[in-house]
Amino acid sequence: MIVKSDSHYIKVFLFSTVALLLLSSCGKQPYFDEVHNFEDEVWTERDTASFNVPVDDTINSYDFIMTLRTSTDYKFSNIWVHVITTAPDNSTSKVAQRIPLARPDGSWLGRVSGTIVESKLRFDSKQFPIKGDYKFEIVKATQNEDIDEVLDISLRVESSN
Repeated sequence: MIVKSDSHYIKVFLFSTVALLLLSSCGKQPYFDEVHNFEDEVWTERDTASFNVPVDDTINSYDFIMTLRTSTDYKFSNIWVHVITTAPDNSTSKVAQRIPLARPDGSWLGRVSGTIVESKLRFDSKQFPIKGDYKFEIVKATQNEDIDEVLDISLRVESSN
């Protein structure tokens, strides 16, 4: 019978812990990731989420992801926004996007944690056509002047590969 010493088990534990940490840190790192918070959890008519993305890569394709966080007291099943993009050459585009939040039965589509609902929408996948600074503005495209129970919205740009 072979008896292993305590130091053997400590070495196995340390090796396992280091291996787990290394594997968990190998996730996809975003090219850009920023959050715009709404004061008092209200998206007002005059509030624009603005993101400046410096671009030096025009070869790889990127996924564009919006994440909207609301409270569980949010009263609508979706929200419409306009994404206005200004390229370094000052050309602009404006695209309407619907972020679905709840099913017809009222159950949430996004991830729920306590009283917070996190809803993600991959709204585009493409290459940047030219290098330079891109400005992304997200404005609400609803008839309501103010929308309550909206915590924040984020823009994430990550490699499609």
